[in-house]
Amino acid sequence: MNNKKMKQSVLIGALTSSFGIFVSKALGLLYYTPLSALAGEGNMAFYSIVYTYYDLLLKVSSAGIPFAVAALVARYFAKEDYKTAMLVKKMGISLIMGLSVSVGFIFLLISGPLARQSMGAQASPKDIADLKNLFYILMIAVIFVPYLSAVRGYYQGLKRLDLYASSQVLEQFIRVGSILLFGYLLVRVFHMENIYAIYTAIAAAGIAAIVALVFVLHSSKSEDRRVEELIATQETPELAKKEVFRELLSLGIPYVLISALGSISPLVNTTYFLDYATSASAGMDMEEAKLSLGILQANCNKLSSIPQVLTLGFSSGLVPYLTESLERQDYDKLADQITQLLDTVLFILIPVLFVFVFFSRDIYFIMYGNRNLELGNSLFRMSNILTFTDTIAPILSSIMITLRMRKSTILVLLFSCLVKILAFFPCVKFFGAYGMIYSSFLCTSSVIILYLFILRRRFHIGFRNTLRRMIMITGISFMMAVPAYLIHRIIPFGFEAGFKNRLLDIGIMGVLGILMVAIYYFLSVSVRLPQVIFNIEEPSIKKLLSRFRA
Repeated sequence: MNNKKMKQSVLIGALTSSFGIFVSKALGLLYYTPLSALAGEGNMAFYSIVYTYYDLLLKVSSAGIPFAVAALVARYFAKEDYKTAMLVKKMGISLIMGLSVSVGFIFLLISGPLARQSMGAQASPKDIADLKNLFYILMIAVIFVPYLSAVRGYYQGLKRLDLYASSQVLEQFIRVGSILLFGYLLVRVFHMENIYAIYTAIAAAGIAAIVALVFVLHSSKSEDRRVEELIATQETPELAKKEVFRELLSLGIPYVLISALGSISPLVNTTYFLDYATSASAGMDMEEAKLSLGILQANCNKLSSIPQVLTLGFSSGLVPYLTESLERQDYDKLADQITQLLDTVLFILIPVLFVFVFFSRDIYFIMYGNRNLELGNSLFRMSNILTFTDTIAPILSSIMITLRMRKSTILVLLFSCLVKILAFFPCVKFFGAYGMIYSSFLCTSSVIILYLFILRRRFHIGFRNTLRRMIMITGISFMMAVPAYLIHRIIPFGFEAGFKNRLLDIGIMGVLGILMVAIYYFLSVSVRLPQVIFNIEEPSIKKLLSRFRA
């Protein structure tokens, strides 16, 4: 495979994964506004707290095993050892089920004290009881989502990223439908308390995982037959079970630690913000603190999850390709793959963030209405510095782990945890809710800087051209956003109308969006950015899109 073909393959794999995650995230945005309306903004803090712990539980119980399964299946298929690849699948699924059930049981035992700590000393008994009940409901997802992840990891290792992506879309579709349908029935039809909308949202994650699992198992039958035929032709024996188990653990356990350490920022925010912010040192009242936490870690995180699709998509898409290059010790190819992935992420991410910053008020209003618009707009605009680092850092983490630099990765993340903890309390004291953003930014920025330094030393990867392109992309993004922003300011709607008509603002943003895309495209083509990043010989949209076709 020539260099151009290689770059296209790894990029297509990453973009295929990103597309599925993007669609699922887009579906997720659809339910969030009606959920907020059904539950009430004050109750969205419960949603934020539960999902922070949910994310951590998934990472502890499953994050490492699907990754290990994908990497090992890709490795043994490259070696044409199909029997061992199948053994990896079976042992990986068994291991993940054991871990998820164990982690879920331990979490249930500590759910009471954890609910009291998360809500703070000033919380009412009802708030604590509601959070504890939500933790119980969460256990359905904690058991079934890891199992689904392990099955997906197997097909990811086979480079069946289409199946990987389609199952994500289905899972989110079922989840959104369940939230909207049952939440509406409970709150609006049966007139139950608003908190039951949050109960529905948490339960929906487990229901959706079960449906998606059935879909994957049904849709993969032809692929399974192909693998069985390959196994039948293999004359060599499979690797010993003990050796496969050791490899799964050697890859999986460090990744669990890495994933858990990577979640330190939202975990610290969730565990300590309400308690510390309402203490004498910080001086916020409980309702203000709950509102700020809910807006930042629920509303703003939902919006920032749009560009962070790149994190999940590129991280999952690059695993089989980087593993293959590493196995063949083709370090030049490896360096090209890494720099192209980073260039591609920056090419998409930076202009999106400029739109988020310049039009933060419009975006927040369209999604959540004008209630608490000033606070929501302010937190959302500032949180975009964190969106940038939170998108780049996990991709670099996946690269580091795939390249078997687990010890270095763990040390870097331990250092970043220390940065977060040391910065959190003084930042919250002096900056209030914004302190959560600033302390997290310091944490993830340190991760990115150290990762790039390690990759450069270990594989002699030069990031100078990537830095140069990032500066060019930033300048073009600024030139893209400013004209649209100025036009928006002179239109007698939007700002002057006090943000009262969502449909009008959607129409304005749609027109300005087309203008910004056109400016970004023509300016970037004029300096040959897409031609260089995507290996396009002619500066045409048709050529650009052709590189993304599987």
